[in-house]
Amino acid sequence: MDLETLVEQGTAVNLVAASCLTCLLYDHAITLDQEVARMWPARLSAGKLLFFINRYVLTRLDSTLRHNAIVLHLCYCVFYLRWLTVTTTISTSVVQGILMLRVWALHRRNKAALYVGYFFYFGGVATLIGLVVKDYIGEDVIINDALSSLPGCYATTVPSIIAGFWIAPLIVESVLFILVVSRAFIWWKNGSSTPRILSILARDSTIYFAVVFALLLANYLMFELGPPFLSSLLVSPSTTAGCILGSHMLLNLRELANPDDDPIGSAKTHVVFALPSRRVWETSAMGLTVGSGTRYIPSKTRGAAMFS
Repeated sequence: MDLETLVEQGTAVNLVAASCLTCLLYDHAITLDQEVARMWPARLSAGKLLFFINRYVLTRLDSTLRHNAIVLHLCYCVFYLRWLTVTTTISTSVVQGILMLRVWALHRRNKAALYVGYFFYFGGVATLIGLVVKDYIGEDVIINDALSSLPGCYATTVPSIIAGFWIAPLIVESVLFILVVSRAFIWWKNGSSTPRILSILARDSTIYFAVVFALLLANYLMFELGPPFLSSLLVSPSTTAGCILGSHMLLNLRELANPDDDPIGSAKTHVVFALPSRRVWETSAMGLTVGSGTRYIPSKTRGAAMFS
């Protein structure tokens, strides 16, 4: 491969990363008012913690590493290319943690569904950690010295285990998506009106799954079929999409949980209906609960506590 082609490929990776950072900053700017109104006053919880880690910590870490890799070049590139696997693991674990909270909110009385979700989530995280360890111990990163005068990092070879960083999330997120939409299918099958909270969960999960699944699959195909210099072309779009969509999933739930802002809309978020099992199912703005006899409508379900 000639030098001009290598330069074009390296430039493409840098331009895509810059475009993704621009999109991320733009999204942060237009949703800052929602964040201040919905997330800042909320008490500390798993959902709030994951929101701020996903929205700020990972973004800052990734952008700082990319900037240093461009400026310092060879003395920093090996560390940067190694550290990419760490940031990918953390980012994937955080966003999938947000998805797992949604599974818990919908299936917390269905232990079988929860066990399946926990198994794949923690199994996926353990797999990614194992791949990171393997990458640091058993794989070498070789930098192309012919391009030392150019800014950025250019690896001659890509570790073979990198494919696992796309395959494992593909499997885990497919399972978590199925667990979320299966709840909507149960309501539809029973002929019951779908609660608004479930519609929001199913809609956001479907959008997230469609976008992230396509990017993960594209990353895997690029790794298998593309040249080494382009193997990281879609890493930035994948992490950016996960950050933006993960934040929006939690912001949408927090908006639904605030009845004071929209009295008309909030009245629709509390639905009570009977299923064929003659149990009363109830939904508030942030979660689902089931009763066995008398009608009881809580002000806030326990599922809401995970996101508030």
